[in-house]
Amino acid sequence: MKSLIPKEVITVLEPTAGEGNLVNILKNNYEVTSPKDFWKLKVTKKFDCIVMNPPFTPMSLGYKILNQCMKMSDNIIALMPWLVLINSEKRTKDIFSYGLKSVTHLPRSTFPGARVQTCVLQMKRSYKNDTILQHIKTKEKCRTVDYWL
Repeated sequence: MKSLIPKEVITVLEPTAGEGNLVNILKNNYEVTSPKDFWKLKVTKKFDCIVMNPPFTPMSLGYKILNQCMKMSDNIIALMPWLVLINSEKRTKDIFSYGLKSVTHLPRSTFPGARVQTCVLQMKRSYKNDTILQHIKTKEKCRTVDYWL
């Protein structure tokens, strides 16, 4: 995910830090904001990039957070359920209207014990070119967050 962040980025929002794995990786290179309660965050300017792994339970919450983040930055890197792209025409239209640069399909073994198939969306406002589909192949279960960061 970190490799998808544009070079010119300085400020990053991680809206739902959870255990802080993303924040811990990002804070060495960026000015990171990670609120305890995303819905109470007072935004005075756009962030250069949003890097997120929103909650998937309920899935509708993750989608609401993604939609709100689309108003807060021109660049979003989001770990999302694969279903985000296929189970709602409106959601798919919203994501492509914003600008979907790439989708990276992650194998189930990326997150041992996870029941949800995931992907990484690389979104850039007003991106109109073809969307790149990537697939990460792995033979082993991934044991560290560094694998997908």
